[in-house]
Amino acid sequence: MGIQRHSTFFTAFFSACTLIIAFSAYASLSSNITLQSVLEKGLPVLAIDTEGGKKIKSRDEYLKATYLYFEAGSSSASLGGSCKIRGRGNTTWETRELYKKPYLLKLDEAASFSSFPAAEKWVLMANTADKTQLRNSYATHLSKTAFSGGIWQSSCSFINLFVNGSYNGLYAITEKIEMTPERIPLEEEKGSFLFEVNTRQDQDWNFRTKNGVPFSIRTSLTPEKRRFVAQQEKIQKAECILFGEEFTDGERGWRTVLDEVSFADWYLLNELTKNHDAKFQSSCYMYYNSENGKIHMGPAWDFDISCGNISWDDCDKPEGFWVAKASWYERLFEDPKFVEFVQKRWTEERGKIEESLNWLDEQAENLEDEIMLNDAVWKNIGRRQWPHAPGWRSRKTHGDEITYMKDWLKKRIAWLDEELFKL
Repeated sequence: MGIQRHSTFFTAFFSACTLIIAFSAYASLSSNITLQSVLEKGLPVLAIDTEGGKKIKSRDEYLKATYLYFEAGSSSASLGGSCKIRGRGNTTWETRELYKKPYLLKLDEAASFSSFPAAEKWVLMANTADKTQLRNSYATHLSKTAFSGGIWQSSCSFINLFVNGSYNGLYAITEKIEMTPERIPLEEEKGSFLFEVNTRQDQDWNFRTKNGVPFSIRTSLTPEKRRFVAQQEKIQKAECILFGEEFTDGERGWRTVLDEVSFADWYLLNELTKNHDAKFQSSCYMYYNSENGKIHMGPAWDFDISCGNISWDDCDKPEGFWVAKASWYERLFEDPKFVEFVQKRWTEERGKIEESLNWLDEQAENLEDEIMLNDAVWKNIGRRQWPHAPGWRSRKTHGDEITYMKDWLKKRIAWLDEELFKL
């Protein structure tokens, strides 16, 4: 990949930083882990320096910064330039015992990481609540290989992150969910829009449907009340049809306003992993496609407290339905044809689900060194940490955590093989 030139300033900046790196590595302020030593490992490195070396303390206010991106094994940056960075997330940002924080990176000019389409905004996922570091990437893998209903699924790739010369840990650089030509390729100007189930109700436009589902509408356009009201009306209309007397009717029922494939695939991915937030609590994304007049479920997002990594609501247990009890899904499962379609999709993708366990093993092996390096700094494995997954005291190594996750998934798959066909 060639160096992307942004400006005269960047050319000078890049040359100066490359020269500095050639003679002396960035020294980690916390652990003596140098940039040069990490570059010799098998992952790309992203180095971010905030203006004046300021700490990233806010998830509301951006800090000005510069960045350099190094391909795996390379001592020369292939990308770099000016950017802004701030914190992101809710529980992960707010929970005190989760010290390693996620960030939102906004480049001054779009760039491509890990061969993903160029974009300005990137999520730096910390995965700090997940001692395997793999639950989010595992769900992403399944969303692309098995349950790929929808027109776009977010991609992620692991990197080592340095902030102000200090090693910050293993992160997943992730495509942000947004409506752009490179991501969800629909146009807001033509009436399409992105929204999510969000109990926090903390966006520009928030409302609850007649059935009490809390939605927030996401937009990149200038907030406009009239447009938001029209979008709210489309969501409410879809819910009214779903819960109406003729909801199973082929010409007047829910299939005229909801996309069956994306709703089935999103359900199976989240039910398989028993993702706690997916019971219409938070990070349940949907988008309205003005081209077909339907609401699509997804893209999939936020799986750090899935696959048994939780200690409440029985989501630690591989048995029991969870997402099927969510408001809209509980109603969908009253339609025998939807039940049959979900069962069909499970059967079709069953082989890929089995293969995904091998993928998990491969990823764990490939990332073992980086995960151990990350844990040397953040010291998560074998220690009490939210969300306090049962049995954490007995799991002293990363291999123990992977074994726990795999065993949980095997039991979950076996349970769904039986119970999904009893619905």
